[in-house]
This record gives sequence, C-alpha cells and structure tokens, in this order.
Amino acid sequence: MAGPGDRLVTAPPSRRGARDAAARRPDADSRPDRSPLIPALIGGAVLLVLAAISVLAADAAGAGNPVLRDAGLIARTGAPVAALIADLAGAMSLGGALLAGWLLREEADRSRAMLVVAVTAGVTTVARGVALLFSYAIATGQPVGSDRFGSDLSVYLATDLGVWLLTALLVSAAATAVAVTGSSRGLARVVTVMIAAVAFCAAMTGHASGGDTHEVATSTMMVHLLAVGIWLGGLAVLQLLPATSRDDAAVVRGYSHLALIAWIALALSGVWALAVRMNSPAELLTHPYVQLGAAKAVLLLALGAMGALQRRQIATGLARTAAEGQGPPPVAVYRRLALMELALLGLAVSLAAAMSSSPPPAEAVPPPPGPAAVLSGYPLPPAPELTTVLTQWRPDPFGMALACALLLWWWRPAAPSRERAASIRLVAGAALLVLVTSGALNVYAKVLVSAHVLQHVLLVAAGALIGSALTVPAAVRVLGRGRTWLAALVAAAPVALLIAVYAGPGLRVALESHVAHLGLQVLALVGGALAVLLVRTALEEAPAAEVAGKRRRSTVARAALVAGGPLLLLVVAGIALSTTDILLAASWFGATGRQWWPDALADQHGVGFLIAGLAVLCAAVVPVVLRRGRRQAAGSQLVLKPGVRTTTGS
Repeated sequence: MAGPGDRLVTAPPSRRGARDAAARRPDADSRPDRSPLIPALIGGAVLLVLAAISVLAADAAGAGNPVLRDAGLIARTGAPVAALIADLAGAMSLGGALLAGWLLREEADRSRAMLVVAVTAGVTTVARGVALLFSYAIATGQPVGSDRFGSDLSVYLATDLGVWLLTALLVSAAATAVAVTGSSRGLARVVTVMIAAVAFCAAMTGHASGGDTHEVATSTMMVHLLAVGIWLGGLAVLQLLPATSRDDAAVVRGYSHLALIAWIALALSGVWALAVRMNSPAELLTHPYVQLGAAKAVLLLALGAMGALQRRQIATGLARTAAEGQGPPPVAVYRRLALMELALLGLAVSLAAAMSSSPPPAEAVPPPPGPAAVLSGYPLPPAPELTTVLTQWRPDPFGMALACALLLWWWRPAAPSRERAASIRLVAGAALLVLVTSGALNVYAKVLVSAHVLQHVLLVAAGALIGSALTVPAAVRVLGRGRTWLAALVAAAPVALLIAVYAGPGLRVALESHVAHLGLQVLALVGGALAVLLVRTALEEAPAAEVAGKRRRSTVARAALVAGGPLLLLVVAGIALSTTDILLAASWFGATGRQWWPDALADQHGVGFLIAGLAVLCAAVVPVVLRRGRRQAAGSQLVLKPGVRTTTGS
C-alpha cells in the first residue's frame, strides 16, 4: 500500500475463481479510454480548494500582524498560494526523481517519471520566483504594484533570507535544466540531490523559533520538507505511471518502506518544530498558528492509522475477495486508498503553506548574559565534570534523522541477509553518530577547542564503522582497484579538507553558521566511510599478479597504505595543535568568558596530543587487523571484517 509500512499482498486465486471473476469483470483493455480532460479538471478543482484553504488559514494565523496588513491584499493572498504550489510541485519533483533513480526498473517508466519531474521542477521554479517577490513585499511592507515596489530589492536579496530564497530559485532552475536532458538512473539521482538541495534552502528560509533553538527549528524543517517530498511526491508520481508499474508489487513494496520512513520523520520533526515555535502549551487553545500545527499533526496521525488499516485489509481481506471474485479487485482498492492519502496530504501541505506565510508565536528572546551566550546563543555550560557531562544533552534533529534513516534502510523488507558482525558495526556507527551530535560534545563544542576537534574526529570514526558494514559501491571499486596511490590520496582528501577548514577562516564560519556546521559534520562522516570503503577495495583485490610472478606490494600492504593517508594527516594535525602558539578561532574560543579548565591554548595543546596518540595507535593496529581479515578471507571475496560478504551491505 501507499501508506506507511503497507504491503501490496495478494494471494493467487483458484483457477475457477479467477475465471468467474474475469467473466464478471469487463476486460480492462476493452474499456474506452477516458478523456484526460476530466482528471485535469478534477485536479484543478482540488488545487483551487487547497489554495483557498491555505489563504484562509494564513489569514487566521497572521491576524493582527501589522506587517502583513501593510503588504497589501495581493501579497497576503498570493504568498500562501505561491508557497502551496512550490511545495506541491517540489514534492512531486523530489518523489519522482527518487522513484526514477532507485525503484523503477523499466526505461519507459523512468522516462515518464522524469518528464513529470522536469515539468514540476519548472513549476517549482516559477512559483519560487513569485514567492520571492511576495516575501520581499511582506518584509518591506511595500504592496505589489506600488511606486516603490522593487526599489530596494537588491538590498533585500543581500540579507540572509534573500540569499536563501535566491539560492533555492537558482538551484531549482538548474534542476529543471538537468531533468530535461535524459532519463537514466544516474541522471535521476543527480536531480534528486539537486531538488533535495532546494528543500535544504527552503528550510533555511522558514520562520525560526525564538531564543536559542534556531538550529533545531531549521534542522527539523529540513527533515520535514524532505519527508513530505518522498511520501507525497512518490505517491503522486506513482499514480501517473502505467498500470504495469503503478500496481507492480515490487515497486509498491519499495515505495511503502520509504513512506514508512517518511511518516516517522514527519511525525517527529513536525511535533519538534511546533514545540520550539510556541511559547507554551496553552497556545494550543489560544493561537491560530499553533492550532494549524496541531491540525497537521492530527492529519498525520490519521494518515498513519489509515496506512495500518490498509495493510491489514490487503493482507487479510483483499486476497480473499480476489479469490472469491466478489467486490472490487485489490488493485482498485489500492488506487482508491492512494487517492485518499493524496487528498489528505494535500490538505496538510495547504496548512503548511499557510504557516510558512505567517509568523510563529515564539518571541525572539535575547540570549542569556555572558560572552559565550553572545557568541553561540547558548548559555555557558557548567564545568565538564563526570556528573555534568553525563547529563548534558542538546538534541540535533539532523543527526538523529540520519541515523534513523540509515537503520530503517538497513533492515528494509527487500534487503539481503545480513551478517551479524556487519549489523553490529552499523548500529554502533549510528549510535556514535547520535551520541556525538546530540550529547555532551555538542554542548561543549561551542566553547572548547578540544570538544570541537573531538566531535569531528569521532564523526570520522562513526563514518568508518558505517563504511565497514556497507557494500563497496561500484564507483569506489573502479577508483581504488589497481590504483593504490590514487586511492590513498582520495581517502586522505576529506581529512585534508577538514584540516584546511580548521587552519583557515572556515572554522569561524562553521561556528557562526548552522549550515556550515552541518556541512563540516557531513564531511567528517563521509570522509570516514570513504576511507574504509577504499581500504576494503584494496583488501579485496585478488593477488593474481603475485601468482603470475610479478613483483607487487601485497594486498595487505596496499590496504595499509590507503589507510595510512588519513592517519598520517591526523598525526601531523595533532602535532601541530599540540605545539603551535596560535589558537584556532581565537576571536571565538578565546572570548567565551569561561573560568573553569585551562585556558583555550592549553586546551588546544591537550587535544592535539590526544589526536596524535590515537592516530599512532590506529596506525599500529590497522596492519594486524588487515592481515587477520585477509587470512580469513582466503578463497572468497570478503570485506574488511572477517565473515562479512560483500553482498550483505547492499
């Protein structure tokens, strides 16, 4: 089913029952073709209804706001409509590209899906351009069409909000241009990444919360938009495909698991985002904005309950109906339920468009007193003693969502059999990811050099654990096999980039900007995974040349050389941190005003010694682990850890 966690399960009817059912049902091929005008008219009517709902809801949520009144009638009514169209079209483009890139198997189906993606991406681009103008009108209080409208547009585009709106518009236009060039899997995946980047930019333009939860507000919004695109967009594009693919059990089963992940992400991120945008739970009864958010939550719960009922009905009742030849066939019921889901999801998006065009009730609370709060927006944490470290917690929605999505993908229904060791390493990597991004290190990384450095080093370790469980991608095999020095350079590149960010002005940017902060964390995580994947590629390489008598490095030596690149850089970086008298981001870490622990430079020296020592220890242990793995992998294609086949991580 299209609902979260649903399965399209049908039992094969008996021959007699199938003949009777076929006799009672007219042949689908003999039915006259319906005019495409009727579905178009129905879709247009539904869109008009949703637009009216979004306008009315935005007017209720923004009641009494003087800025919205000054913007004029066109901006007040046009902003939620433009946001609705941009969100719906963006969701369809993201869901369609995802289907074409990973789920659809036939070239004709991918071509149709990519056509839908190209059209909806173009609609998104136009809608975002119009929404940018409405946003400018609301922000400056200049009605559309007035004499002064557009006079200071360049100033508005230079603000943070204007930069993100313009970036989303340009990336959406680029995604449209790329989508029309073909329909291959690789192209569809590129378009998926580009449209996901548009959702990321849109999340940065959403209304932030008050106080010190701005990072949580933007991260939850990003997860929310991506989940909506996967669920709503994928389901909508599926209904536009030919019946052979729309009703294909394998395609629906794969999409169903994605819908389950999206439903979980929507539920958690939606409630979390609403909580940081309101001042108190009492606003559930008093403030229209919070009430719209609560209505969205109720719709989401209804969709989840409907999905569970659909799965039970399909698994138990529909197969019997098909066997007995009574009632509508299971596929017809599936389509009707899918249309019901689309209607409810469209209603939820209309409410979301209204909320995005209205200010949240959370008041902008000034940061607590103290230099640390002025710099980071958070109060200075207590001295990092054992009892306080165990209780410090600052949840990060991005890291949590990434870990949950990874685990749900790992144990998806269509996944191959997993080796226990690989599953343990993946779970350990996901747990380390959550602990590093949401635990005490996330709290103290704003005020301590040591915590900031350790956070990224441990993210490299988390990526290494995850990479040791996954199947080595074909592109990594092509890159690393037979090219030891190239593989070593590529494995060391992310660590080298991290060091360059720390050594230059990029560290201060990452401390101030949440986007740069997330980018640095992703770089560390991907760097660890990539290094281990390249090491495994070198370890899997069959020593055929050695058997032929050619003098080459052994397989273990080649793998150790690849692993040695990033480790050597960590040793050098640790020595540099422990010996230099130049403090990293001195205008930040040297101005936090903390009175506990050593001064910032001594703290930097201590973490430098620690990083260098850990890197040397890993360099000493890696060859032993590689030799052990190679001995146990003799005669078969195994990965870095013994007993894990290369197919278990697919």
